[in-house]
Amino acid sequence: MQNLKVLDFKDRAYYADVFRIGLPVMLQNLIFNGLALVDNVMIGGKGDAAISAVGVANKLSFVFALFVFGVNSGANMFCAQFWGKGDLASVRKVLGISMRISVAMAVPFLVVSQFMPRQFMTFFIRDPQVVEQGAAFLRIMGWSYLVQAVTAAYAIQSRGVGRTRPPFYASAMALAVNTALNYVLIYGRFGFPALGVRGSALATLVARSLELGLLLAIIYGNRYELAASWSEMGGYSKEFLRRFIKPVTPVIANEVFWSIGVSLYTFFYGMQGVQATTTAQIMEVMSNLFFSVLMGLGNSCGTMIGNRIGAQEEETARVYAKRSVLLGVFVGLVVGAILALSAGLFLSFFDVSPGIHDACRKAAYVYGGTMFLRSINMIVVVGVCRSAGDTVFAALIDVLTPWCIGIPMAALGVMVLHWPIHLVILLVTLEEWVKAGLGVWRLLSGKWLNNLVRDLYGGEVETPAEAPAGS
Repeated sequence: MQNLKVLDFKDRAYYADVFRIGLPVMLQNLIFNGLALVDNVMIGGKGDAAISAVGVANKLSFVFALFVFGVNSGANMFCAQFWGKGDLASVRKVLGISMRISVAMAVPFLVVSQFMPRQFMTFFIRDPQVVEQGAAFLRIMGWSYLVQAVTAAYAIQSRGVGRTRPPFYASAMALAVNTALNYVLIYGRFGFPALGVRGSALATLVARSLELGLLLAIIYGNRYELAASWSEMGGYSKEFLRRFIKPVTPVIANEVFWSIGVSLYTFFYGMQGVQATTTAQIMEVMSNLFFSVLMGLGNSCGTMIGNRIGAQEEETARVYAKRSVLLGVFVGLVVGAILALSAGLFLSFFDVSPGIHDACRKAAYVYGGTMFLRSINMIVVVGVCRSAGDTVFAALIDVLTPWCIGIPMAALGVMVLHWPIHLVILLVTLEEWVKAGLGVWRLLSGKWLNNLVRDLYGGEVETPAEAPAGS
């Protein structure tokens, strides 16, 4: 392992793992973001206000999704390292802790969606039609948070043990169901009433419930690694919990404050009216679809590095980290170019005003040109720092850059310069440049690597086998 080189394109083991782990994760995220795209395209037939309403309402879902991702992404660094160490009992304990925390935190988000939906909407935008439709959407969508909490725990921890296909299969089914139900419920087909934005929310709730059911059926039906009983997901000592909470807390804080920070961009876009808000929503959905490729790369990097650290192959972990960042730059440039060049095709699916179409086309060049920066930041923050337990540094750069750079730039562009939406988005991307610079500096310093499980023992030990082809 000492002979590994960063620029080694013949290291078949590395690229095989990137493909084996990253491809299902990429496809799963493509499906997840494809679901959002389908929602927006179909709801677009109800007008610009409907797209804006769903986009603003989904900010609550966005914050919750990032919170759940923070909990389970933090837990995943333990899961991956325990699996590399061969400690299955501790893997199942990690699953139990992450699921309990996720479900507990779904409750306050559910309360907001049921009792304060209008207040939430009016914080971002004052248009009465947008507020009313968004509140109706939230009252139904809020119930999906409980389902999403459990799904995220099983899906993300599956990545830590290299079992990436079950979440992909479940998500693929969810996309198909959501698409069909959107068509039926939004527009009132086959004798069903036309529910508009409420139909979109109901379709998502049903699809996510079925997604969870299929995921659990696959895991428990095949007795996969995470097929744990309730007792196996508990029974952890105070020391185990303390060692878990300490590095995971910064990850949770990271995702919560980051998601709140970037959600505030919508607050400033809302000052420019429905057209700017709708433009930002469409471009967010479109860019996230392309970013799915980079999420697959980042997650595969995190699993590989976590497994290598758990197996005490630290030099291999360092090489894999640097190689993944270089690979991420290349992939980010390619994906960004495709986004910019294909924007017209994607925009043709949206039934929006000419002004919004033109603004989106210009914003697509901004998103495409900076996609490689998002790739670097995804790999460094999620793939490298979190998997190696360097969660405080990851949280600092991921939170401080939007709050100290992105939000002030959004305020400057909207309130002082009065620039159009695509130029405001360009100003906001300054945060990505700063984050990438700090992340690469940390990577080269080598101070990010921490073995979290070297002397932490959960009980039963199993030697981790290679994930089978059908994983």
